[in-house]
Amino acid sequence: MSNLIDTFGRTSEERTALAEKVAKANEEARTNWGNPQWRHAMAQELTETIYRGFEHENLLSLFTNVENAPFDGRVFVKEVRGLKAFWVSRGGYIEASEIKSEVMEIPRDTIGFHVFEFEDKLRSNFSETAQSLVSLAQQRMDAQVNQRMFSLFQAAVPSSSAYYSSGSGLSLSGLNTALREVRDESMDGQVTIIGRSTMTEQIIDELLGASSNGAGFLPETNEALVKRGVLGTYRSAKIVTLKNYDDDNRVPFFPANELWVVGRDASKFAFWGGLLNKEYVEPDNWYWHYLARRDFGGVVHRPERLRRIVDTSIAASTPKGS
Repeated sequence: MSNLIDTFGRTSEERTALAEKVAKANEEARTNWGNPQWRHAMAQELTETIYRGFEHENLLSLFTNVENAPFDGRVFVKEVRGLKAFWVSRGGYIEASEIKSEVMEIPRDTIGFHVFEFEDKLRSNFSETAQSLVSLAQQRMDAQVNQRMFSLFQAAVPSSSAYYSSGSGLSLSGLNTALREVRDESMDGQVTIIGRSTMTEQIIDELLGASSNGAGFLPETNEALVKRGVLGTYRSAKIVTLKNYDDDNRVPFFPANELWVVGRDASKFAFWGGLLNKEYVEPDNWYWHYLARRDFGGVVHRPERLRRIVDTSIAASTPKGS
């Protein structure tokens, strides 16, 4: 019986070891909670854990250029053009060409969260409370970054745009056209298909249907990418099912009926510095506060490298899990 496996794949020995670690963490919190230095070190460790999880889960690098700049740095989108090459006779004069630079600075905003908890709860069950905080912080930070990015995409490709198309159902021929057009416009050729499962799974259904027999679809075998939502590739484009697309009330900010074909060089986003944190206990009350923030910004500078496909047979506001 000692080798029974639980629903998380853990043996009884592993469960016992985990329970001991939880008890040890709770006891450490009870003993040291009144020590400001311990709380500061604990808050820093929480911040590092949130930061690592946020970096791992975020999908930005799959479909946009991302730059991590120092906190006091500046980030630019720069395109250089104008240099020409000429055919001339041997020894002939080569005409001069003028190089022109187009530079745009990426604006930065701050994203952060502020939570508070009753001190008695932290003293009695610190491990579970800290775990919940880490998990929720990663989800909310990730969701807000995704929301900012897709808001910029939607502003760049409104319903009046030539890069917007709609119709009942998802047409593979329409998707193929979008892939060809975006890849033709893109300079680096890295193209991604993005949507909620309500749209991405339609692609899989079509590709694995009897008529297509899976032609052109390659299931993803990279474990890290599967965890990030990558289902596979179609015509060399990764199919990504978006995660963390609803707000704190579980209201989706990303429509259920939209599919995006995105060239990675259509946009650029940036993070400045790491995740900064602060913690304190109210001097006249019994509540502990924890704050964290990070600077983030982005621009869509090449909307012609985006395609927005809308399935009118699906309600845009379809909630998660419906």
